[in-house]
Amino acid sequence: LHDCIADLAMSAASQMAAAVPWRAVGLGALMLISGVGNFMSFWAMGQKISGYPMMLLYTYNGMYALVFLLLLVSRELLATMRAASFNPQVDVSGAKAIGQGNEGSCAPGANAGTLDPLLVRLCGNRKQHRFYLVMGLATGLSLELQQLANGKVNPDMQSILYQLYLPFSAMVASMYLRKRFGKWEILGGVLVLGGAVAVVLPAGVAEGNRLVWAFVYGLGALPLAMACVLQEEVFRQVDQTSVLQMSFWSTFYGILFNIATLPIAMIPNMVYEDGPVFPHGASFATLMEHQADGFRCLFGRQPLPHGCSPGAWLPVVECALSYGVNVYACMALVREVSAVTAVLLGSLLVPGTAVASAVPALLGLFGIGASQVMPVTWYVILGGLLCVSGIIAYHGDAFFGPANAKAKAPSLDASGGNEGKDSETSCSESSQESVQVV
Repeated sequence: LHDCIADLAMSAASQMAAAVPWRAVGLGALMLISGVGNFMSFWAMGQKISGYPMMLLYTYNGMYALVFLLLLVSRELLATMRAASFNPQVDVSGAKAIGQGNEGSCAPGANAGTLDPLLVRLCGNRKQHRFYLVMGLATGLSLELQQLANGKVNPDMQSILYQLYLPFSAMVASMYLRKRFGKWEILGGVLVLGGAVAVVLPAGVAEGNRLVWAFVYGLGALPLAMACVLQEEVFRQVDQTSVLQMSFWSTFYGILFNIATLPIAMIPNMVYEDGPVFPHGASFATLMEHQADGFRCLFGRQPLPHGCSPGAWLPVVECALSYGVNVYACMALVREVSAVTAVLLGSLLVPGTAVASAVPALLGLFGIGASQVMPVTWYVILGGLLCVSGIIAYHGDAFFGPANAKAKAPSLDASGGNEGKDSETSCSESSQESVQVV
């Protein structure tokens, strides 16, 4: 009996290990680590350069977007030179045929001989670019709404409202991608959502909230969910899409949106950071001068403007680096599994950040003093356990599905039914599907 139980346990463990998509686990871990780093550096950035939230929004996004562009160009130039060295007989017409997609390149003169393949790999075709444009505008809108609501909604309430990202992603995926969720997925989503809320709810979220702005902040998760689901759609439809290409262009369009909406800050009491930035409103000239002051602080130009401390550049660079890695890892995870799964794993950031805030050595890496250490409480542990349990439950079909499928096979064959085939694929199945498509 003892040997039988041991064999069953080993068999179950082997089945679960085989069902785990380890590449997705690695990307999820990278996303969480970079997300915690982004949270820490963002807080430190606010201490060093206070009162310039709009400038910081497009600046640190622009920093990592520039890095993505340099990496993308370098990679494709090297690939082009390597291909030319291995295929010296490829002529201009052959290069044009390689580069032409169904809808052509996004750049004018896309049929310009040997430049065509490189342009396509750098900026994609028109179909991809329409997706990138929508993704960028949706992400920019989400960041804008949350930025405007900042200071008018309790920070802990912000953490709870941000968890609407998960149900919004599931809703958009079900409507746009026609996905259906089974009992395991629904149970897992509820557990993860409950765990994220449990981490912050006992700390108190009732004070410091304005109802309208709480609604605005929560609504900001909807366009972000749309952008995440569109990422999955692009990876499915266009197999040439690379994570670097998508990351740069979608971020680029989001930055343009944030810069174009800067005049909103001229409205009295519209933008907050430790109080209203312009309590009585501002002219366009004043707004531009304020942006210039932010850059003077960033580059350490003396005399430092109001709200600036020496060395402000360091947390800004740390924030840009960690956020860039987080964006890349999230998009790669969407390609590997699915949009909803990536958002589900991202919910671990709430308990993960709470645990990291209790480690003085980690806080010290970002210049945060020991006085800011937050002890790990019982509800942080409870929330973390619920999140992990929810992620396991969400992929219950992957862990327990094969045995169930064998048991149900005769009845399905006899009836000719296909129950369950319309529900969302499991993490491992979605990973295999992504590999085949991409």
